[in-house]
This record gives sequence, C-alpha cells and structure tokens, in this order.
Amino acid sequence: MRYLLAASLILSSALFPAVASATTPASDAAVATPTAVSTGVTAPQLAAAINIDVPHEVAWETLPTDATVGLKLTVDENGKAHNVQVTKPLNSFWDARVVEAVEKAHYRPAMMNRKNIAMDVNLTVSVTR
Repeated sequence: MRYLLAASLILSSALFPAVASATTPASDAAVATPTAVSTGVTAPQLAAAINIDVPHEVAWETLPTDATVGLKLTVDENGKAHNVQVTKPLNSFWDARVVEAVEKAHYRPAMMNRKNIAMDVNLTVSVTR
C-alpha cells in the first residue's frame, strides 16, 4: 500500500509540469474541491490484560519459561476477536487456553479516516506464571 502511494505521488509530481502547461488559465478553469487521501490508519489495541483460567489440577511448573503462542486473528469494528488461528503452537492445552482468552478479550478497533474498521492481526502471546 505504501509503495503504491509513494509511486503514485512520484508519478503525479513527474507528470504535473506537463499537465500544468496544457491547462487553461485559472480564471477559466472550474475549481475542484480537494479530496482527502487518508487521515491515517491505527492498529487495534488490547483494552486490558488477558488472564488465562487454568484448572487447579494443572501444575504451572509444566509451563516452559519462554512460553509464547503465535496467533492470527481478525479484530472487527466493535473490538471483538474473530477467526483466531494458532500459527506458533506451544502445546494443545496451553494453545486452547490462550485462544479462549483472546476470544474473550476486548480490543480498541483499528481506525481509518476516523472510522472503525476490521483488521487482520498477528499476535504473540507470552504466557507467564
């Protein structure tokens, strides 16, 4: 996206002198209103820390010290996680707990032009004792 925008800006500035010389004087030309390109895009953000519920019979000592789970998900316009997929698994028990916690969490949605939008996100969750 950035490459396309940069290329179009470079091309438009390169062509502008030729176009400017071929146009009619400003008094005869219709005045066009400027079009906003974008006010920017902000990524979704986690609204609060995620807590993972672990049954009492599971020993936390079984959790490796560098426990991380990689996820791919979509945060919708309302700040809800959808289509959560594990991309870097830890083990099936912890993966299921992390996915469950991420699905329950609330996010500030991504924004573009001051409007909430859905956005795909890659997320790494560190599980600590």
